[in-house]
This record gives sequence, C-alpha cells and structure tokens, in this order.
Amino acid sequence: MISNKIKEIVEQRKNSIEKDIIFLESMKGRSLNDSRKSLSETIKNNSQPSIISEIKLASPTLGEIRKPINLKSIIMEMESSGVIGLSILTEPNYFNGSYENLRLAVMNTKLPCLMKDFVVDPIQFKIAAQIGATNILLINSICDTKEMYELAINQDLEPLIEIHEIEEIKDIRILFEIGFEPKLIGVNNRNLKNLNIDLKTSKEIIPKLKEEFGEKIQIICESGIKSIEDINFIRPTGVDAFLIGSSIMQSNSIKKKILELRGII
Repeated sequence: MISNKIKEIVEQRKNSIEKDIIFLESMKGRSLNDSRKSLSETIKNNSQPSIISEIKLASPTLGEIRKPINLKSIIMEMESSGVIGLSILTEPNYFNGSYENLRLAVMNTKLPCLMKDFVVDPIQFKIAAQIGATNILLINSICDTKEMYELAINQDLEPLIEIHEIEEIKDIRILFEIGFEPKLIGVNNRNLKNLNIDLKTSKEIIPKLKEEFGEKIQIICESGIKSIEDINFIRPTGVDAFLIGSSIMQSNSIKKKILELRGII
C-alpha cells in the first residue's frame, strides 16, 4: 500500500510519457554512453561507506529545496568533495527534475550517474541509456520489478532496487531464484504510506538483507541522512553506501556539507 500522494505522482508520471517520447527522438545520434563504472563497482572499490550525492531541486514534502542553479558548478563541487556517484532526479512534476539535468551530469563528470525517477514505462530505460546513465532506480512497491529489471539489463543499466518494508525482501529473493543477480538494494527510510522518515527502517532491514544475501549485494541507505551522527547510527548494520539529497542541496556550502558527512571536517 502506498499513499495517495505517491499514487498521484505515479499517475502524473504516466501522463507525461508522451513528452519523454519526444525527448528520446531529439536525442537520436547523441548518445553519451561510455565505459564508466557502475555504482556497484565504485562502491565495492571504496573501503569506507560511500556517499552518493543527489541533485534534487524540490520534493513533495519540502517544496523547493534549491533555486535554479549552475548545475555544472554543483556537479564539479560534488565530485571534488569525494562522493562516489551522483543521483539525478528526472521526475519533472514534483521534483523539478529533468533529463537535461541528467545529460549535464553525464557530460560533466566521470562518476557513475543514477537516473532517479518513478519508472513506469520502457521508454524511460531507453532515455537513460541514450543519455549515458550507469544506473536506474526501480521502486519495488510501484512497479513489476522482474519486468523492469529485465528492461534495465537489456539497456546495459544497473538497477538500484528500492524497498521500504521488511516484507519486500521476499521480492529480492524471487529475483535470485529466477536467475537474476541484483547487485544494488536501496533501503528507503521514507514510509510510502504516510511519507514519514524513520532511520530505524534501515536498522531493521539492512541486517536482514546482509544475513540472507551477504556479499552478493551492496546496500544503499536512502532518505533522512542529515549528519555524520546519522551515518554513524546506520553504519553498524553493514551498510555499503548512503544516498543523500536534501541535506546536501539545502546547505550553504555543498562541499563543506559533504566533507562533514564524510567525517573529514
């Protein structure tokens, strides 16, 4: 079960797919795809819990997070701060995201780039691949994860499968049972029924995932991370990475905030 707001966002996303088709047509012959590493590869090579920094201009719960920006400057600032990847919101109606922001990110960094959206149509996978994203978000509770996983793999995109409740672990288990090998699982601390955030969600779910799947997967903690104290609260679970958006984008100095989150200053 998901909240009415999430249902509304998903429905609006479905209604904007026609614009996505037009965008894909405009991108023909302009693929920026290259051989950059995926998120799982980069996380695996990092001895410390990794930070994925998110380009997020707005959200349904916070409203506008950051005014129109010099995106290239922010991308360079994030990369120079030691993050191991970027997450780029492309959902246009509630998060002020765009495919153009993803394209700018891919053009201006060699870091892995995750396309973060409410993925509801095969066209979105084609666009992500055409632009040059390495990863794509699949929200388990709003999509047919098996079907979407296969679409991602067929486009050479590494899926990040996002779950919110402990009961969803069975869906990850099924993927392994039918022959898929998911490498990235995101545990989102936001409750999709009421949109509240509780870091205890990660404390509960991540150890269960590690116990069942061990080194087969890498786990990303999502939503609600505001400080090094929050990171240290989650670290004993065995988490591999943190995806952090709002607290970084709201900060006066993106670089300083990321260095604080990394425990460097």
